[in-house]
Amino acid sequence: MKFVDRVQWRARPPAHSFRPLVSKRVQGIVVHHSGVRNGPSGADAVRSFEHYHMDTRGWDGIAYNWLVDASGAIFEGRGGGVRAAATKGWNAKSESVCFIGWGFEPVSDAALVAIKSVIDDVQGRYGGKLWVKGHRDLAASTCPGDWLYDWLTSGAEEPVGDPSKIDYESIVAYLRALEDEVRGKPLSRWRRSRGEAVRVAQRHLSARGYSPGVADGIYGKRTAAAVTKFQTDQGWLKANGVIDWRTWSALFGA
Repeated sequence: MKFVDRVQWRARPPAHSFRPLVSKRVQGIVVHHSGVRNGPSGADAVRSFEHYHMDTRGWDGIAYNWLVDASGAIFEGRGGGVRAAATKGWNAKSESVCFIGWGFEPVSDAALVAIKSVIDDVQGRYGGKLWVKGHRDLAASTCPGDWLYDWLTSGAEEPVGDPSKIDYESIVAYLRALEDEVRGKPLSRWRRSRGEAVRVAQRHLSARGYSPGVADGIYGKRTAAAVTKFQTDQGWLKANGVIDWRTWSALFGA
C-alpha cells in the first residue's frame, strides 16, 4: 500500500497553522467522496482539491485529514491529530477520509482496503472507540455516494481475496480471544460497551440480516435492538439485548 505524505504530493504551506485536535473531544471518523466521476486521480487530484479549498473557499489548507485514490494510495491531507474542514459542525470532533472518486458506483478493492486501513489507524490512535459515519449522516448531503455508503454501513469489510491465502487459524484465534473478553464482561447498552468486540459483533449482525446501524464499536440503541431480535429468532436465548458468551457463540457459530 502506497503512502504519500504532504512533501511528496507537494502540498502548499497552510494559510494559518493547522489547529490540533483535543483527543478527549474526538468522537468519530467521517468518510467522504470527492463526488467527481472520471476526474483526475493521484497527486494531481489532491493538488486540485487543495487549490479549490484554499483559493476558492478560503480555508487554511486541503479540507480532509486523509485521501485515498482508486489505486489504493493513501495521501496525507492535513494529517492526523489536526482539525479538518470537511464536516461542518464536526471538524473539532472527528478525523475525515475522502475517497477520490464517485462513490455512487462500485469502488475498487484496492481503495476499500486503503480506506479500511485509514479507519483502523485512526481508531488505533484513539483507543478503538470512535464511531464511523458517512458525511450524509451528519449533514444534508448524498456524500459519500450510495455504493460507498452501503459498504460503510454494512461493516466496511475488506474485500476477500484469494481464499487459499486467508489465514483461517488466525481469524479463529482472534474470534476466540474476543469471546474470552465477552465471557469476562458481557457487552450491553447499559454498560456503555465500546471497542473491537462490539464492532465485530455489529458487523456479524449486519451480515446475518439484522440492523445494528453503523459498525462503529459503540453499543447503542440500534445494536441492542438488533441483538434482541437475533436472540428472539434463535428461540433459546434470553432476549435481553445483552451479548453474553451464549449469544456470542450463537452469533458466530451458526
